[in-house]
Amino acid sequence: MKFKAGAKSELTFVGSLFALGVLVFWDTWRTELPEINLTISPKLFPYIVSVLLMILSAILFIQVLRGDLALPEGLEPGDKIEKSDLRTFLVVLASLFAYLLLIERAGFVIANTVTFIGISYSFGNKNLMKAAGIAVLISTIIYFSFTKFLHVALPSGIFKGLM
Repeated sequence: MKFKAGAKSELTFVGSLFALGVLVFWDTWRTELPEINLTISPKLFPYIVSVLLMILSAILFIQVLRGDLALPEGLEPGDKIEKSDLRTFLVVLASLFAYLLLIERAGFVIANTVTFIGISYSFGNKNLMKAAGIAVLISTIIYFSFTKFLHVALPSGIFKGLM
């Protein structure tokens, strides 16, 4: 089957969205809940989101197969589409991976700070000290808002006992 230029990347994206929907559905299905009497199950919203994601990605898949491709904002049909910036994507991906590795070990504040600095750097911020200051301030405010006011436990990591 011959596709228009850009169709393969859109099909890859649509397939990723569908796979994400399947993953969320499967993860929700296998999650065990304690025996409590609730009118609405906590699984309802994740089920709705995953089913909608799968349905919408299937519709988008059909549109791409029909040749209805999305155009980046500001481009006209026939304009050349520039390649994506792989370096920026990889730095953002590495920052998110660092968050996964740091959240339990180093804690919420440090994991958020490292992720914020990495993502702001990938989008062209050269003043990393300013980014670090903003990240620490915002992460600390969020941490205390959740732990003290909402009583939602966030990982304190190396600051256990201090925060």
